[in-house]
Amino acid sequence: MGDDTVVWITGATEGIGLGLARNCPHPGARIINLSRRQHPDYETVQFDLTDPHTWDAVIDHVTATLRDFSGKRAIFIQNAYYSQGVGLLSKVPAERYRNSVIANCAAPLVLGQAFIAACPPSLDSGLVMLSS
Repeated sequence: MGDDTVVWITGATEGIGLGLARNCPHPGARIINLSRRQHPDYETVQFDLTDPHTWDAVIDHVTATLRDFSGKRAIFIQNAYYSQGVGLLSKVPAERYRNSVIANCAAPLVLGQAFIAACPPSLDSGLVMLSS
């Protein structure tokens, strides 16, 4: 039964992402953590939301997995959040603000589009975009 579902979750190393991974409603689903840190219990693709050069690791993994996927369901959950760029614009350092825009605006859109593009039309697929 688990062979029929694959789920990618950004930030499944802690917090809401980990809760989503642990409580997936599809028994035996293949859960893939997308994060800067390796998770001891879940397959992990390491990348950094703030570094677009690392996004290809996620895109390549999703594309390759779905190309060979014989199951019926694929889900991509954009959950991770870069919190270092929060505050009054005049007080937040420019680099942190820039990283916040890249991580919390650009990355979800680019990764979500790549997931949708990789999903065959016959696949039951879902894209979930969470925001803090």
